[in-house]
Amino acid sequence: MSNILRKHRKSNQKNKFRKSLALIFTLILTTFAWFAYTKILNPSLNIHVSAWDMEYYINGEKKENPIGIEFPTLYPQMEDQIVTVDILNNGEALVDLSYQIQGISIVGVTYELVKEGEQPTTENYITIADPILETDPETGELISKGIIINDPEKFPFTLEIEHSLQVAAKDDAYLEVTAKWPGDNDELDTEWGYAVGKYFMDNPDATSAMDITLSIDSYQANEEIIGGTGNLPNGPGTRPYLPSSDFTQVEGTTLETGLVIQDSSGNEYVWIEVPKLASVYPTAGISIKDFTDEEYQKIENDLHTYASTYRNGTTASDTYYSDETTGLSSSEYTELKQKMLKSVYQHGGFYISRYEAGTNAKRNSNTPITDLVPTSQPNQYPINWVTCSQAQTLASKASTNGYSGSLLFGIQWDLVQKYIEAKAVDQGTAIGTIQSQLINNSTSWGNYRASIYNITNESAQYSLNNGSEWLQAPYDKTSARSVLLSTGSNIVFGKQNILDLAGNIWEWTLENSNVSSQPCVIRGGSYESSASSELTVNSRSNNTSTQSYWSIGFRMTIF
Repeated sequence: MSNILRKHRKSNQKNKFRKSLALIFTLILTTFAWFAYTKILNPSLNIHVSAWDMEYYINGEKKENPIGIEFPTLYPQMEDQIVTVDILNNGEALVDLSYQIQGISIVGVTYELVKEGEQPTTENYITIADPILETDPETGELISKGIIINDPEKFPFTLEIEHSLQVAAKDDAYLEVTAKWPGDNDELDTEWGYAVGKYFMDNPDATSAMDITLSIDSYQANEEIIGGTGNLPNGPGTRPYLPSSDFTQVEGTTLETGLVIQDSSGNEYVWIEVPKLASVYPTAGISIKDFTDEEYQKIENDLHTYASTYRNGTTASDTYYSDETTGLSSSEYTELKQKMLKSVYQHGGFYISRYEAGTNAKRNSNTPITDLVPTSQPNQYPINWVTCSQAQTLASKASTNGYSGSLLFGIQWDLVQKYIEAKAVDQGTAIGTIQSQLINNSTSWGNYRASIYNITNESAQYSLNNGSEWLQAPYDKTSARSVLLSTGSNIVFGKQNILDLAGNIWEWTLENSNVSSQPCVIRGGSYESSASSELTVNSRSNNTSTQSYWSIGFRMTIF
């Protein structure tokens, strides 16, 4: 690939802007800074080849590490300044790529780098937004796009980054950094133009108005991400597997819309992507081999950060409380959680049941769980009237071929929401919109008391008296009332092929509320929910270890 300089000058000069430009340029012309201020972008980079057989080039010249990008020119209405790094994979395996911004300095001031959603600790800070995935309209290649600087209240210029997510064996890829200053903000243009000019006046040896330090992380995808039986689609940082030869991929399902697998009994599970990328694991890294207690803690902490929007400051945690709570001893709980963390880390994801756990037999408070095997199928009676420990016992029956069946840990529930968010954004939904649907109000795609919907699925059933009696669909719900539905009754109640995550019945998890009187956490709300805090996928509520109820059930996970 070649380095490209795109022209981005305004065709119509604004009269009101000329005075401010004249002031800036008059100041600059009287100093040595004019020479540095008007130089063409120096594309000199230092890039370190840290892993695998990777090479990096700028304009055909091989470079080494770390990446230091200088922008000598920085002024209103300048041409877009673009630096392209050509990335060559000389190895024999597919390599995943990511980057980390390590430092930004503008006119001699070093800025604190703050992740999106976090609070700065200094006045001089830059909020770094999470990159998003897009498909290149010309090549169809999946690429990552990130905004490094985009704060129109503080800066009149922007800094953007774009790069390939993967590079195949014996192939090349790219990373491109673009600085833009459109010159359409008189006040900030004047302020920053003056600041740049003064900086060069005060520092005659300076050669750069803005310095960026970033690292390119590369790792061999086929080695670092473990696959399983079967030939399933995979993507950057994620490698779905078939838990056993009893499973097959459901035709027509994809990673983009929700990959579904099915066993020979018809039970279906959806793959939840948790990409094994440096951006997801900034502390743990992507090369853990030994899995010590300290490394497990780093993995868990990174996942909490990754899904922090949905942790929402909760004091609940995936910690042991008592044997009675989940039917697991302290050592069994820790072993199961570590197995989950390791599997998520190694495979880049995990499976959850497509549907709430169901059965083909009606249930009441006296129905025993003896010999009951939960299903993940549509049009079943939800398995309710179970305690958390009973739900865990039933969920463990999904275990197969060395993979564990279980209730979801709290972090898994949060990661499911993060996955739904990421996919919705990829498909064109604004991030604020999908986050609001998950955190503030899920009634548009969940069965809550206030939800309005029309069930046309004639195989579905509904109950107006908490499951005592069931009626055959279709059913048109036109006003607020509590209506319990059979599993997967309405396709509208799904995201990424996951049904009834929002509402219908609360779902037990292995999360500890850290409230001693009610340690068991349930998630997602139910068909009875009317309080605003319970009308969301993200909602949490606490219950006792002996509680069983008509509106509480569960969902399985496999890892």
